[in-house]
Amino acid sequence: MKKDPILKIVRIVIYASYLLSLSLVFLYDAGLKELRVEEIQAKFNEDSLTERFQEFTFLMIVILCFVCSWLYPKTAALSFLMGGFFLMAFIREFDAFLDHKVHDGAWQVLVLIVLATVLYKSYQNRKALWNSLPNYLLSYPFGIMISGMIITFAYSRLIGESIMWQTVMEENYIRNVKNAVEESVELLGDSIILFGVVEFFMYAKAIHKKTHLDVN
Repeated sequence: MKKDPILKIVRIVIYASYLLSLSLVFLYDAGLKELRVEEIQAKFNEDSLTERFQEFTFLMIVILCFVCSWLYPKTAALSFLMGGFFLMAFIREFDAFLDHKVHDGAWQVLVLIVLATVLYKSYQNRKALWNSLPNYLLSYPFGIMISGMIITFAYSRLIGESIMWQTVMEENYIRNVKNAVEESVELLGDSIILFGVVEFFMYAKAIHKKTHLDVN
């Protein structure tokens, strides 16, 4: 039992260190000469390192959710639902690529396929989902995850509104500044979601272990 608080503190230190290390990603995209030699005009664009980190973060989130669904049957329905939702968000990150390289609207088709699959599986496992959902909504992993989701899907969009930055900077408006704030805040939210999923993984593992102990 004494190990649990220590492990939580270790994870918090790792999370904080990871967030601090993201400053190097932002400085790279900002064009810091010590990190990047070539000149860049459109900073924090769709091809930026920040954007790549956003995609990688969502990929890790999706993998963790589906692995959790596979390993821990007690929370499998909830894990699968979460994994499906974040898979749709991951596909959305590639909207421009899919529209140009596959066909216009390709990403919407993929999202609809994932959505239909998730809804069907969730309906099939509705009892298990309903049983696991209340406790999860009261858990601290959910608090972490929902905080990240609010930052990524709501706040980053609001803080990235061009009209606000045009109003603040007036004739000195610089789009790169707006992009830097929007993309960095979005990556912050993505990272917090990842931390929430890691905590959910540990939460599911604890439930699985407790279930086995009760059975034995």
